[in-house]
Amino acid sequence: MLTSNDTHESARTQFVQIGDVRFAYRRFGRHGGLPLLFLNYFAANMDDWDPNVTNGFAAEHEVILLDNAGVGGSTGETPPVVAAMTKSCVDFCRALDLKRLDVVGFSLGGMIAQQLAFEYPDMIRRMILLGTGPRGGEGMTFNELSLDELKDPAALIMKSFFTPSENSQAAGRAYLKRLRLRAADRDPPVSMKSADAQHGVSVLRRRRAPFADRVQLSVCRFH
Repeated sequence: MLTSNDTHESARTQFVQIGDVRFAYRRFGRHGGLPLLFLNYFAANMDDWDPNVTNGFAAEHEVILLDNAGVGGSTGETPPVVAAMTKSCVDFCRALDLKRLDVVGFSLGGMIAQQLAFEYPDMIRRMILLGTGPRGGEGMTFNELSLDELKDPAALIMKSFFTPSENSQAAGRAYLKRLRLRAADRDPPVSMKSADAQHGVSVLRRRRAPFADRVQLSVCRFH
């Protein structure tokens, strides 16, 4: 249950069992409209969302953060294909009786969001896609990324999301500081096994042909 005091930093981690998988998630924010589901980037858990972003949306929307199968606090195996990740997400939504919702998808999460809209158009009203692209799109690989870099997540974030400029590096350090604002009930780190499965997704995504029927996308404002 949500309360007016729930925030990114304080919302308790909840769980729902679906078959052999126990999904970890958090809910907070404002009741009344459609919930806003956040789907995160490669090797990221619920704690890797910027509180400035999630709390900002929570002022006007009910926010749901999710660890998909095998990620962070969720059990099970992380599938190596977006379609299977999408099916896990749909199973989670149905278990919580989420019949229609909005989605924020970042990088790998954006791939899942597009697949959701393509396969389950009646479920998705609007989505925001961040740092992502379509199946078959140019540059849709992580060839420049080594799994060994996950041993230092902070350095990986600074390299991947921020430029070498002084201003960008300062913004990166501020971002990393915000990620530590949640002190209690933190999410377990993403395992190397899960990250390896996610890493393989981009290679398959690049090699496969684009969607035969394009999902209609538009820049939208949430109300």
